[in-house]
Amino acid sequence: MTNEKIIEGLVYLSTNKRINLVHSVLKQLHLSPTHDCYDDFFQEGCLIFGQAYTKFPDDPTNPENERQLMNFAFKRIYWRLLDKLHRQVWEKEHWFGSMNDESLDETTRNRFNSDPSSQVGFAHLENSDFFTQLAACCSPNEKRYLKAVLLLDLKDAEIAKKYNVSRQSVYSWKRGLIKKARSLDCPI
Repeated sequence: MTNEKIIEGLVYLSTNKRINLVHSVLKQLHLSPTHDCYDDFFQEGCLIFGQAYTKFPDDPTNPENERQLMNFAFKRIYWRLLDKLHRQVWEKEHWFGSMNDESLDETTRNRFNSDPSSQVGFAHLENSDFFTQLAACCSPNEKRYLKAVLLLDLKDAEIAKKYNVSRQSVYSWKRGLIKKARSLDCPI
């Protein structure tokens, strides 16, 4: 994909009211011009069109292929922007942090270390102490596993993909973590 071809696609998009394609994708995604990120998504949509223009399997300059190109580009823009929207929502819902992050206040640290479903204050303290002790005796990979399971709610396969390791490695981290938790008298 060359920059010249992308620029050619952007010039193509800006002629003959073809730019309305990006606006219609945004409308399909229920993003109105009053949305805070509308302009950002519009620019992103234009860039995606330029990339789609370069990836179009037929000759994009042929007027007979315009309809197929616009359908091809519409789908690409729609799916890429939808992925971007999903990612934004996911990031807002999932708060990342670390038990070792010294910039966190005590309340936030307790959130990492306690069981929020417990109704008993003592259980919160007990869980907090347990996870603090567990984190202190874990290897860095076991801490990764603990964070991925407790904070990010990932499955073993997702953890392997996230850290670019084999599932066997993740199982090894898990076994080491369970062994250490049991040595601390946790009924896992």
